[in-house]
Amino acid sequence: MNCFLFDRYIMATTSPTTPSTTAMPSAAYVTLKRTAVAVVLVAMAIDIVMSAVFYRHPVWTINQATDVRLRLAGFHSEYVRVDSYRVHYFVGGKGKPLVLIHGLGARSEDWMPEMPAYAKNGFRVYAIDLLGCGRTDRSDIAYTIGQQADLIYGFLGAMKVDKADVIGWSMGGWVALEFALQHPQRVDRLVAMDSAGLKFKTDLSPEILEPNNISQLKRLETILLSHTYYIPGFVQRDLLRTMERNRSVVQRTLQSLLREDGDFAGRLGQLQMPVLLVWGADDDLMPPSVGLQMHGAIPQSVLELYSGCGHMGPATCADRMVPRVIDFLRSQPPMAGGGFHY
Repeated sequence: MNCFLFDRYIMATTSPTTPSTTAMPSAAYVTLKRTAVAVVLVAMAIDIVMSAVFYRHPVWTINQATDVRLRLAGFHSEYVRVDSYRVHYFVGGKGKPLVLIHGLGARSEDWMPEMPAYAKNGFRVYAIDLLGCGRTDRSDIAYTIGQQADLIYGFLGAMKVDKADVIGWSMGGWVALEFALQHPQRVDRLVAMDSAGLKFKTDLSPEILEPNNISQLKRLETILLSHTYYIPGFVQRDLLRTMERNRSVVQRTLQSLLREDGDFAGRLGQLQMPVLLVWGADDDLMPPSVGLQMHGAIPQSVLELYSGCGHMGPATCADRMVPRVIDFLRSQPPMAGGGFHY
């Protein structure tokens, strides 16, 4: 705690023959002093309480801070009924509709590093919680890519949006691509960031995405992040508790993804809208080779690799990725396909 000096005493001496005098503080000074003491004590109490809350519920505290930051950036937390589901989303900004689709086991708030920039650059941003994720309803369904793409279709209808730009990250990229294939008239421009959807050789097993202990969680963090970040043990334990609450949805989703056996790569050539592929060059979960394969399957696509960025690049490298995404979304005419930038 900081130490505060609340008062200062001035001592004066006079000659023995001079009567001593005492300077009485004014009423205004006394009031100000008491107010300052009260403010400091309240601040100390809040600091103590918040420290205790953060230690016991770090994930909840971080979530509340994220919500505050989004509100300060002009975003609002809203709900809408889509078919039988109560769907949560954030909305903010004015201009062209832009839909953000998160990845497996994630939530709309994970777009927070990018959302304010899009809103400031002429977009009406909708960040949606997919089925079973965030604050959207959890239901007894298989959580397939098709079901999530149907959710996006119903959501746009509920928002009375005929056509939008769409950005998907990881599994959300797969959902965005599938939605664009099914409803090309509803997508103006498409961005897939470190996207899932194509089969590739890997030494990783699906269980890596379902950690049960601190060791497994650290392993997942190493795979998702290109740099090592210190995460206190009490935060990691709370993360595991949070992930346990989402485990059934993640398991069902993974089972559905593993059963996908259609020729998704062959279908990608049907896309006609401008497509930007954004990839972390150090992505160990969805390696850049997947982006190169997608780039080859979509003739009009532009591929950009970012050095020093991993699978979480849209969050950790947002300062580098977002300006380029905005350029792509706003460019007239659209960026020429076939481009590859590293």
